[in-house]
Amino acid sequence: MANNYIKDTLKDVLRHTHALGIYEMVKVTGTMEETEIETVDADKTVILKGKLKNPVADFVDNTVGLSRMSTLARFLEYPGFTEDTATVEVTTQDRNGEEVPAEVKFQDENGTDAHYRFMAAEIVNQQLKAINFKGATYDVEINPTTKMLKDLNFFSSALDLEDTFTPRTEGGNLYFLIGEAGSDRTKVKVAEGVSGDLTHDFQWPLAIVLKICRLSENANVTMSFNQKGLLQIVVDSGMGEYTYLLPASK
Repeated sequence: MANNYIKDTLKDVLRHTHALGIYEMVKVTGTMEETEIETVDADKTVILKGKLKNPVADFVDNTVGLSRMSTLARFLEYPGFTEDTATVEVTTQDRNGEEVPAEVKFQDENGTDAHYRFMAAEIVNQQLKAINFKGATYDVEINPTTKMLKDLNFFSSALDLEDTFTPRTEGGNLYFLIGEAGSDRTKVKVAEGVSGDLTHDFQWPLAIVLKICRLSENANVTMSFNQKGLLQIVVDSGMGEYTYLLPASK
C-alpha cells in the first residue's frame, strides 16, 4: 500500500476524531470489504460511527486502537515525514500465533524515524464497547451553509453564557433558538423550505455541533433531526463517511 495512502488515511481519521477535542481513543476495525471507525466521548453525548471508502489492507481482519492521538498527529506533521521520500508503514508482530498490526513506523530520507504504537485489540475492545445503532428516521434534514455557520458562530460568541440551541420549524423554515425567554436570546434562521416539523424543546450542545459542521470546509455535511430527540450529522470527507449521533439533552 502506498505510503501516502496510510498517511492520508490517518490524517483523515484524526481530523474527524482527535481534532474535535472530545475523544480519548478510537477503534479501527477492518475487513476485506470495509474499514470502520468508532468512538464515543466520556459523557456519551457524541457517538461516532465512520466508514472509510476504501478498505485499508493493513487492518483487514484486525482491530486496533488509537490513543495518545496527539503524538500520532505530531508525527504526521513532522516535515521530514511529509516528504515523498519518507516511508510510513504499518508494521506487525506475532501475537498468540497471529501477525497483527502493532505500530506505524515513520522514517525520513536522513534516517530519522518515529514509532507510534497501536492499542491492542483486547484493550480497546474492553475500554470502548461496541456501539450498536440500528438506524433512525428523521423529520428535518439540511445541509449547513457558510452563512449559517458564520451566523451561529457570531451569536454563540455574543451569547457566551449559553451553550445549547433548540431547533424549531416555523412556516417551512428552520430556526435555531439560543437563550431562554426572559433573558438574552436569538432566533437564527438556518434553512428555508424544509419539509417536516420540529416542535419539541430538545437541546443540543452548540460548540461541538459547530466544530463538526465546520468540517464542511473540505467536506459535504448533512444534519438530520427527528422528533424523538436525535441529531445526526454526516460528514463525507471524500476518503470516508463519518456519522455523528447526538442524543438531545432535554
